[in-house]
Amino acid sequence: MDHISSRFRRSKRGSPTTPQLGSPAGSPPDKSSSERKLGPTPDNQREQPPSLTISTAEIPRESMPLKSPFRRGFHFRTSNKRARSPASALPAPTSPAIVSQDGIVEPDKLTPANGDDKDGMEAVTETPKPKIPAFLTLSDQEIDAKFVDLNWAERLRLRESQDNPSPNFQFARVTAPEAKVLDRYANIQPWANNRIKLQVPEGQTDYINASPIVLCSPLDPEGKPAHRYIAMQGPKSATMAHTWRMVVEQLENPAVIVMLTETHESGIEKCYQYFPRDVNEAPMVIGEADEFGDGFQAQIQCVKVEEHAEGAIEVRQLEIRVEGREEVMTVWHLLYCRWPDFGVPALEDIDSFFELMRLSREKNACEDNPRIIHCSAGVGRSGTFIALEHLMREIESGDVDRRKESEDKDDGDIVYETVDALRIQRKQMVQAESQYIFIYRVLRKLWLEKHGLAEQDIEDQEPAAKRLEVDCDDPFLDD
Repeated sequence: MDHISSRFRRSKRGSPTTPQLGSPAGSPPDKSSSERKLGPTPDNQREQPPSLTISTAEIPRESMPLKSPFRRGFHFRTSNKRARSPASALPAPTSPAIVSQDGIVEPDKLTPANGDDKDGMEAVTETPKPKIPAFLTLSDQEIDAKFVDLNWAERLRLRESQDNPSPNFQFARVTAPEAKVLDRYANIQPWANNRIKLQVPEGQTDYINASPIVLCSPLDPEGKPAHRYIAMQGPKSATMAHTWRMVVEQLENPAVIVMLTETHESGIEKCYQYFPRDVNEAPMVIGEADEFGDGFQAQIQCVKVEEHAEGAIEVRQLEIRVEGREEVMTVWHLLYCRWPDFGVPALEDIDSFFELMRLSREKNACEDNPRIIHCSAGVGRSGTFIALEHLMREIESGDVDRRKESEDKDDGDIVYETVDALRIQRKQMVQAESQYIFIYRVLRKLWLEKHGLAEQDIEDQEPAAKRLEVDCDDPFLDD
């Protein structure tokens, strides 16, 4: 320790030949520098102990902290901030100085107001970085815990529906025996009191596995709905007529259908081919068997096919001619080809996913006209699309920044609130945990882009645990 402490031992007062640490050997101390910092001082107060300047460059390398040992199979995301360069002999500031109550000397942040005119000075203030919403700083573990809470809330609703047989109960189950034949999956049904009912003659089945979805802005939950959808299962051969009847009855002209699944995946039918794929195909005829008993018949014809986003989106212009009606209804059918079941779009497909949302809004008759969103079951990919598009609006409009955060994290987490609101309207919306995490990741990316920030710009706003976390299949991180 003697050889270290000797380097920091102060010289006796008044010794002009002892060099300061970091100064060239043998050079006298720069007395004028202190005068430049604090201005002239009385003669009886000029003698001050020399200040010490410690440079990290002179610390032995052996005493530097070592990096933490890595673990096989894990990727750690650490801060990208770089250490400041060692302090060097810089010219003292020529502007006036301010001495704080703690004795710290800082140059006043003043700058010439008019170019070379240094007589007029004005203060320079740095624009503070916007504070990222708390729900966008959650770790993967915290998001997982919220997803578990959502599942428990749904289990309680299902339990209540079993204990309360009243048909007027909010979460009453569908009990119609024909539903078992018309449902694609036995465990995916709409709530009995929040389902689309077909306008059929009395005594005929009005059931279709589809739910109306209404979402309002979190800032104004009692106000006008921001988005309207119909989430439905992928049609079966037995429900194709039900699907087109619902389109004619529930939607305005032109209408939009967003299909988030292929007809077959891994050799399993996910959705029946309920629409003509090509302009050369003969029109599909609906209702020849008159299963509703009211003579409803229609023809579906494909008049145009376009590819968007390098083939990720197939856009079809369909025309519906209903027997007995003069008006020809246009339906824009948007098939998205790059979303695996129980998964999320890949990193390179994010822009095409955003393009899908934009096209579906542009081609719709109006905002109040519901868009039909379906995958196979009508809950996982469909719920993720609906939740994400709705929440993206909150980012783009700036509403999420104007929202006052509550002390209760759940009250301040609009992702949790939105998914819970979806599940109240249709079971199992945003079905997979990866889909739930995906929503947070996309919103965080969009929020940073909106404010022109990068990840390192907001690291100081986040808990330390967030700065070093395991990379678990994050779609926005490359290996």
